[in-house]
Amino acid sequence: MLLNLGYILLIIALLLVLYFDMKKRMIHIILPILIFCFSMLINYVSTNLKLIDTIYNIGFLLINILGVILYFSLKTKALINPIDRFIGLGDIVFFIAITPLFKLETFIPFFIIGLLFSLLLYVIVLLFKKMKTIPLAGYLSLYLVINILIKNVFNINMSI
Repeated sequence: MLLNLGYILLIIALLLVLYFDMKKRMIHIILPILIFCFSMLINYVSTNLKLIDTIYNIGFLLINILGVILYFSLKTKALINPIDRFIGLGDIVFFIAITPLFKLETFIPFFIIGLLFSLLLYVIVLLFKKMKTIPLAGYLSLYLVINILIKNVFNINMSI
C-alpha cells in the first residue's frame, strides 16, 4: 500500500518535471527534492533495494560527470565546467534524485537507454518543433514513468 502510494506520488512529480522542462526549459528545485523523497520512500519500503545502492549510483554519476569534464577540458585544452553549458544543473540533480530507485546493475542500463531514448525523442520532436536544447530531465521523467507503469501494470521488469 505504502509502496503503491510512493509510486503514484513519484509519477505525479515526474510528469510535472516533464511539463515544466518542455514548457519552460527548466525545473523548479522542489521537484527533484520531492522525487528524491518519494524515491527514498520506495527504497525504504522495497524489499530488493538498499541505501548502499543509492551511494553506488551516485558514485557512477560522479564518474560520468568527471568524464564529461575531462573530455571537454581536453578537447578545448582548458578546464571546462560543462554544467549549464553542455548539461543543465537540473538534469544532474534529477539524476541524483532518482538514484534510490535502482540497484547499480539496473541503473547503468537505465542511464544508457534513457539517454538514447531522450536523443531519439528529441529527434522526433525536432521534426515538428524547433528546439535548441534537449529537455533531458523531462524526457528521462517520461522514460521512467513508462518503466514504472510497465513494471507495476504488466509485471515486466525493464530497468527498475
